[in-house]
Amino acid sequence: MKEHTVKMVDSFEGHNDEMVFESFEATAENPVPSEIYVMPQKIHGMGVCICKEGESMISIDKKQYRIGKHNMVIFLPGSVVQPISRSDDFVGYCLMLKVDRVIDLDPSAGVQLYLTVRDHPWASLTDQDMQSLFETCDLIKKKMKIVDHPYYREIIANLILNLVYEIGAIMQRGKKIEHRKARGRQEELFEKFLYLVATHYRMHRDLGFYAEQMCLTPKYLSSIVKQVSGSSATECIIRSVIRNAKALLETSQLTVQQIADYLNFPTPSFFGQYFKKHVGMTPKEYRMQSH
Repeated sequence: MKEHTVKMVDSFEGHNDEMVFESFEATAENPVPSEIYVMPQKIHGMGVCICKEGESMISIDKKQYRIGKHNMVIFLPGSVVQPISRSDDFVGYCLMLKVDRVIDLDPSAGVQLYLTVRDHPWASLTDQDMQSLFETCDLIKKKMKIVDHPYYREIIANLILNLVYEIGAIMQRGKKIEHRKARGRQEELFEKFLYLVATHYRMHRDLGFYAEQMCLTPKYLSSIVKQVSGSSATECIIRSVIRNAKALLETSQLTVQQIADYLNFPTPSFFGQYFKKHVGMTPKEYRMQSH
């Protein structure tokens, strides 16, 4: 297995399109364009990696997973992903999806995929799964070339949504995930809140933004989150920011200033104060302690 040094990139940097679908093959001789990804939160990027041959070891939010032949792993928005090693015969098929406009067609699809994948990002694929996923991807790439079609965006959006459905069904299959048959209204709202925080924490740390997205008052949203989780909504947002800041300090070579920029803090000083307030030490001190 080959070891790799890593760097941080934004996989959609420079893209201004409302929808982006990219796919590429990664091998030992022709590696992934970068070897660590932080999914670009402001555009809700999602990554999918399918192992066609060989095997690879990968870290997702500091948890390691072995990916063998016919295995698939999902990177949710905000995930810190680091390939650790891969075999000489490794061949992987990688997808990068920018799905914010697509999920607007069916918001529940995004919530359900998030809830399914957040603790179980790995799945085994059958031959039929592989064929179906590759056929859908090929169709999307084919349709993306017909840019003069009057319903171009609508067609692409629905095809990508179909791909999200297929991936979601595969990820749910065979996993011992508790599906509560009689979820209350409060639980459903809490799960939607968690999904929104996971996809927007970089750009929005204010409770008002999430309340507006859910058509609730900040006070009512906070009371729901408190009743379901025991923590306030603001505490949940802070935990998400701090958790990802810690992951970046531990696993990336980004400077504190670059991490502050990535997390949308106005200055490194403001980020340092925020981090110290909630962690008890500065980002630099935390990085030194964790290495």
